[in-house]
Amino acid sequence: MIKKTITRWCKNGIIEKSDEDIYEYGLELVLYTTLNIVAVLCSATIIGKLPESLALLVITLPLQSFGGGYHAKTHLRCFLIMYIGWWVAIFMLPIISKYAAAILVCIAILAVFYFAPVPHINIRMSELQKQKMRKYSRVSVIIAAFASMLFTYIISVRIGIALSTGLGIIALSMLIASIKNLLTNKTQHTKK
Repeated sequence: MIKKTITRWCKNGIIEKSDEDIYEYGLELVLYTTLNIVAVLCSATIIGKLPESLALLVITLPLQSFGGGYHAKTHLRCFLIMYIGWWVAIFMLPIISKYAAAILVCIAILAVFYFAPVPHINIRMSELQKQKMRKYSRVSVIIAAFASMLFTYIISVRIGIALSTGLGIIALSMLIASIKNLLTNKTQHTKK
């Protein structure tokens, strides 16, 4: 369906033939992201965890966008990792204490300040773009950390812990992506 739409856009002069792959990738990304969010929200509604799931999504989606992190090789893998990861996070929420939530927040702040933006082979950024993304990531994680602690200790423990867990997921994603980049770079240098 996406390929047909893009082919039609090319024929009608809406986009250039040379940009066809970019539009295809972008539309697929929008479609799969939407499906991910809908799957999570439907499942969350069924099991009665909608507020916690919204908290996880509100934290992870922007920080992943600004700061980077692990990227699956296919949209299907991305969907599966996100969906399975959501189930794991939802079932872990009851066992995470306020103190563990505070530790997750601290780890996330350190990870974002150290790693973000995590480079990706398919995403080229100028130094100015990297600086902007670093700034957005840092501001976002500080706001998220403040919100997480505010909820955890004052407003709603379960939402605060969900926010903290989202921050922990971001830290883990950035760490995995950074290790993967390091191993890839070592392998490339060894081959030279």
